[in-house]
Amino acid sequence: MMKKFYARSLFVLTMGALICGCATTANIAIDNIDTWPQAAGPNHSWTAEGPPAATKWSVSRDQNILWRTSLPNGGQSGITVWKDRLFLTTFTKDAGDEKLMSAEIEGHCVDAKTGKILWSVPLPGSVKSPMLYAYSDSTTPTPVTDGNLVVFTNASGAMAAFDFEGKEIWSRQWTPWDRPAYPFNKQHEPILYNGVVVNVEPRDGNPEEVFGWNYLRGIDIKTGKTLWQAEDGTTTYTTSVFGFAPDGRPAILTGRGGHHGVPERPIGLSLVSLAAGEEGKTIWRFEPRTGEDGKQLPEGKELANTHAWQVLWVLHWNKQHAYMFNLNPTESHVVIDATNGEMLAKTSMINNVDYRPWDPITKSHKLYKNVNIRDIKDWSPRVNAGPDNFINVYPAWHSNIVAAGYHYFLTTTAHMRNRRAQPNGKAGPSHSMARVHIESGKTEYLELPVTVIRKPDQADEFVYGVEVKTSTLNSHGRDVAGNARSKSDGANFPVFWGSPTNINGVLYFHTMLGITYAIDADAPVLDTSALLSVNDLGPSGETWSLNSISYADGKIYHRSLKELVAIGATP
Repeated sequence: MMKKFYARSLFVLTMGALICGCATTANIAIDNIDTWPQAAGPNHSWTAEGPPAATKWSVSRDQNILWRTSLPNGGQSGITVWKDRLFLTTFTKDAGDEKLMSAEIEGHCVDAKTGKILWSVPLPGSVKSPMLYAYSDSTTPTPVTDGNLVVFTNASGAMAAFDFEGKEIWSRQWTPWDRPAYPFNKQHEPILYNGVVVNVEPRDGNPEEVFGWNYLRGIDIKTGKTLWQAEDGTTTYTTSVFGFAPDGRPAILTGRGGHHGVPERPIGLSLVSLAAGEEGKTIWRFEPRTGEDGKQLPEGKELANTHAWQVLWVLHWNKQHAYMFNLNPTESHVVIDATNGEMLAKTSMINNVDYRPWDPITKSHKLYKNVNIRDIKDWSPRVNAGPDNFINVYPAWHSNIVAAGYHYFLTTTAHMRNRRAQPNGKAGPSHSMARVHIESGKTEYLELPVTVIRKPDQADEFVYGVEVKTSTLNSHGRDVAGNARSKSDGANFPVFWGSPTNINGVLYFHTMLGITYAIDADAPVLDTSALLSVNDLGPSGETWSLNSISYADGKIYHRSLKELVAIGATP
């Protein structure tokens, strides 16, 4: 069965790339060269092709930096681009109560050529979030634009549209759930398609029998009026992704399941139609039928836990497949048929893997080939807590992307909660990049440096295997994060890092330290040759970032807590 699937996959993937790739590339190069209209870019998939983009930069050394603009306060949204305009959100300059909680944000319009802030507009919400929370906050949603209007969203319960001169066209409010804090373990990014902005909110009326539930909602970009609400619930944890179903219908893949008792059921995935006349209707559902122990559930019994099956990742999919992870009892990669939601393959990310950890003695990487990763003792003190310890693989939440026939992801390190089926296990391997070959299921791991220390007139110093804490001071020198997890490197407490991006076959992965790894998506082997560069948004330990990059006309736009940055093409 598996061999037949992989043989068929090879043909479908290859032909799909030949048939779809050319049209997509032409569309980007001609029509979308100077736009990044929403979080996931012009193709809704964090993937684009166009003029050469930078693969190496450093704010610390002022290398390949076109301009830097100080921001009035911290924020987490991505950067929307429309020709000579950039749009993003931050907290207001003086936001924050005594507990550093706030619902007060503002949207900004920035000159893409100079970095000058052209105008700013307030967007107050009703339910406060922790500021600079490592799992998202009021500022997390990225603006969307159609070239005429820009729509800013405050996860604390507000959305408004403005023209490019800053004139308000419409505004709307809603009340997010505030007990428990469902809104701020949240990574849904507003999606713009065919004049409709898709957000995630409580359904109108909020009946008590679905308390805590959230749903995809379609909003007219011209009027702010609700056009439809999905029939299936969506957990706020997940990043839903737009695409086209095998039959050509526009659709969104969304999901339910995560920590802290998210209520939406059944746990699993839904493909939701956006086709005219059936907006919000479910095309198919994938409902896992195995529990924490891997045993088949009795007929009619609902999956009660979310530790085995979660949707705390960006839900990548295409016309052939949808992809996700199954964590217990064995960490596995899952391939689902995009036609009907049936599982096609589930392959171990533990057995027969290639693992390349850093060796602090030789100052180089070792190679463990075709091993069971449980048999390997991770050298990092963050993972190796005792003689009986072993590695539980835990893909970092939200940090994954499908490219070049692989599913790439970063790994969470030493996650204190990751003691599910094996009580001595800890998450790992330490600070690693991983990829699963979609056709064969083969998994590779490469340990990456946690950070890089750059000092004047000294060689770069790469730091491996240890926790690196960072500052949460804003551009005015005020600490705007009250939660200790926001001051870590985001690995020990696995935060919601920004979604990686694929630009011209180079993958950009981001961490909370302001570090961006550039990875060759087509690398034949996941070794040090695949790591093109380790880039920074500022000095190690002084920089904080939790968003994705944007790309337009050969330039990359990125942000830290303190600054908005334009990055030029690598010579």
